[in-house]
Amino acid sequence: MFDPRHLRLLQEIARTGSLSAAALELGFSQPAVSYQLRSLEREVGTVLVVRNGRATRLTPAGEALTAHADRILSSIQTAEQSLADIVGSQAGLVRIAAFPSGCATIVPAAMAAMRRQRPAVEVQLRQAEPPVAEAMVRRGETDLAISYRYENLPPPGRRTSTARETPLQRISLLQDPVRLVLPVDHPLAGREEIELQDLADANWIMSSENFEGILQRTAAVCGFTPTVTMVGDDYVAMQALVAHGLGVTILPRLALVAHRDERVVYRPVRDWPPRAIDIELWPDRMRVDAVEAMLRALRAACARHARLPV
Repeated sequence: MFDPRHLRLLQEIARTGSLSAAALELGFSQPAVSYQLRSLEREVGTVLVVRNGRATRLTPAGEALTAHADRILSSIQTAEQSLADIVGSQAGLVRIAAFPSGCATIVPAAMAAMRRQRPAVEVQLRQAEPPVAEAMVRRGETDLAISYRYENLPPPGRRTSTARETPLQRISLLQDPVRLVLPVDHPLAGREEIELQDLADANWIMSSENFEGILQRTAAVCGFTPTVTMVGDDYVAMQALVAHGLGVTILPRLALVAHRDERVVYRPVRDWPPRAIDIELWPDRMRVDAVEAMLRALRAACARHARLPV
């Protein structure tokens, strides 16, 4: 039977690409890490990690075992949490990773509901963009990730294959439309809906490199190349920049629920792909009582936010 400590070590080597970095992350000395790795390789009967100079990479056997390690460690944590729920009389721990505008809106509402309904459950929150949050779920660092994806989005360039990864359970929470943010005196501010190509000559202020990539791909479909002058992840600052006439931006509805600047207007924009808000988690986590209660609280918070006007 595999030692969970050895599987956790293999996870860290895969994540960091370095034995020394894995040792630092886990609080071990490098000789101890090397010993544990050799023990695991003897147990499985094959080499799992190879070193090329300073670089460290997994062999095909190492990659296959790492994919299984994610599920194995998740199942162990699920069992521990389920027992804690029973022994602790509805006590428990739920760890959440969520993107910024989710952390400012639906997550606090759900956490407050959990505190009222299940005061013995501890809820921990970390802010992370979807790719990072998903990786945290896979490594067992968090129980569920609240993430977003854009539907009908033109595909990006070539990406690394993740065919070996076991799919996570995806639970739909909310459709979160985006809004074009304009100064109140902008020539297009009086329209009810705006086409993206009408802003081909605009200066754009984007919330992240990910959002900028979506703009570039969507604009390409509309026949133009946008000019991006600033990238920042502070929704308050971005609306202030727009208010001073320094550009226009696109923000998700949840960000505008969290903060609204009276000096700008918000308009639906045609051609931009809809944003879906999801929960991603390992399927066995849904059997943990505290996690199931958190899912209910998140659904209820999303239902309330969907009714707010923006």
